[in-house]
Formats: sequence, C-alpha cells, structure tokens
Amino acid sequence: MKTAVRYYSRSGSTKRLADAIAAKFGVIAETIDVPLPESVDVLFLGGAVYERSKIDDHLKSFIETLTHDQVKQIVAYSCSNWKMSIQKQIKKALTDENIDVLDEGIALRGQFYFINKGRPTEQECAEAAEYAKQLVGNKD
Repeated sequence: MKTAVRYYSRSGSTKRLADAIAAKFGVIAETIDVPLPESVDVLFLGGAVYERSKIDDHLKSFIETLTHDQVKQIVAYSCSNWKMSIQKQIKKALTDENIDVLDEGIALRGQFYFINKGRPTEQECAEAAEYAKQLVGNKD
C-alpha cells in the first residue's frame, strides 16, 4: 500500500502529528507545497480549522487539485484549539468525487498562542499514529 503524508501547519502542531503518522508508515511528512511524486493508495492530509470554522485557503487549493488518479483515499487529521476535524471541509473542497474520504479521522488539540501549550504532546501523537495505522489496516 503506497502511503503519503501531507500537511499545512501555521503553528507547528499539525507538523508534529504529521511527523508521527509518517514515521509509523515509513514515509516522510511533507508540506502541501511538495507535489505527490506518484499515485498513492492513502493520503493522510492534515490541517486545522481556523477562522469561521474553515480550513486555510492554501490547504483548500491543494485539495482542489487532487484527482483519483493520484489519490484513492484520504484520511483527515487535524490539530486545533477546539479539537475539530477537517474531514467535512476536505470533502467539500474536493473537485474529484471519486476520491474516498474515510469517515474516521484524527483530531487533536493543538497549541493556539498560549492556549493548549505544548499540544499535541509526544504521547498524543504516538497514540494518534497508532490509530492511523489501525484505520487503514495492514493492506501492504
């Protein structure tokens, strides 16, 4: 199973989670600025919910470019002050309706200025990465 991890992070919280998930799958977490080099079975896609409960426009633009030829399935993960998932926003932003967005995802609290300082913790990231592995199973 080919897996990739991409993220958009303003504060670094989502990057910490991305790195933990990527390590679990033996890949490198990359920002959304790095194109997918080949098609993947599963794309772990991370970001946060910001103002007015929306994802960042950069992440939205990246999602709009994805095709089923590149990505078969997306697993959403996020870090935000409110522990909100970005799954609905991903589904809404997709222009290719043939890409499957897994109903389950990962949402952790992330640091927002001085709120939730130090979140997500290393332990939270490790547990979330283990859960990510369970979500997609062992389809190798």
